[in-house]
Amino acid sequence: MRADKILLVTNVYDQGDVLGDYLQWYLDMGIDAIVVQEYGSTDNSIEVLDRFAATGRVTWFALPERDMRKYDMGTAVAAIARDRFAADWIVQCDADEFLCPDGDLRAILRDAERDGLTALNVPCLNMTGPVLNPGQSAPGHLRLRIDRPTPVQPAHQVGDDLPVPHIFMKVPPKTIVRASALVKYGAGTHGAAVSWGHGKDAGYLRFLHFPIRGYDKFEKKIQNTAAWLNDNPHLEAKWGWHWRRFIRLHQSGRLREEYEAQFVSPAQAESLVRDEICSVDDTVARWVGRRL
Repeated sequence: MRADKILLVTNVYDQGDVLGDYLQWYLDMGIDAIVVQEYGSTDNSIEVLDRFAATGRVTWFALPERDMRKYDMGTAVAAIARDRFAADWIVQCDADEFLCPDGDLRAILRDAERDGLTALNVPCLNMTGPVLNPGQSAPGHLRLRIDRPTPVQPAHQVGDDLPVPHIFMKVPPKTIVRASALVKYGAGTHGAAVSWGHGKDAGYLRFLHFPIRGYDKFEKKIQNTAAWLNDNPHLEAKWGWHWRRFIRLHQSGRLREEYEAQFVSPAQAESLVRDEICSVDDTVARWVGRRL
């Protein structure tokens, strides 16, 4: 067994359109094993998980409890990676987030261990581009990385109007954690409390985030989130504030307009790159192209 065993853990809920690319991306990166918590998908997610489970490097199980007062989903799946699979490092991210290290991930984490780091805070950068055609792969076609997003203010979390399309709003970082130091993840697995060592902002790592991948997927995510909120009425209004906003827009018949606003024309892309708000990043797109 390696002394620097790296596990990916994730939660999957109707993400079959991107799941195969996601799992293969991390396996190709050299992740030792992947543990997936499945939330009750009705698309092809389970078929994808079964196919990858046959490789012996992916394990998945059904979510045992939807009430967040009784079960901390993010911390629980990470504890399985640590206690059952002997992870040294845990990468926890959503199934639409592709980690892109500047260099070899294992070497980066060895350096982090040497420096006493137990939590690496990794920026999560949204990806956009032209409106996708039906069936097009978002990781294969969206190449515009939003480097200078708009910070979220308290007023943004309570209303329907934003200063920019939501894709241009800042996403909190995700955290790669030393397994033996992990105490608990923050909301949405953004941030983590550790019992020893110290944390650092790791700009030499980044997650490329593909949250908007097709209108049908977008609408399904909103429906799933609405059901989740119904199961967890105790959650305060700022929890999942952006999805609550999307739910309201859906109810008011504005969802298609909102969806289309998350993409940009070629002329807009040129302007955004020129103004250094965005940059072209085809790291994942080129990899997807080689898979086809």
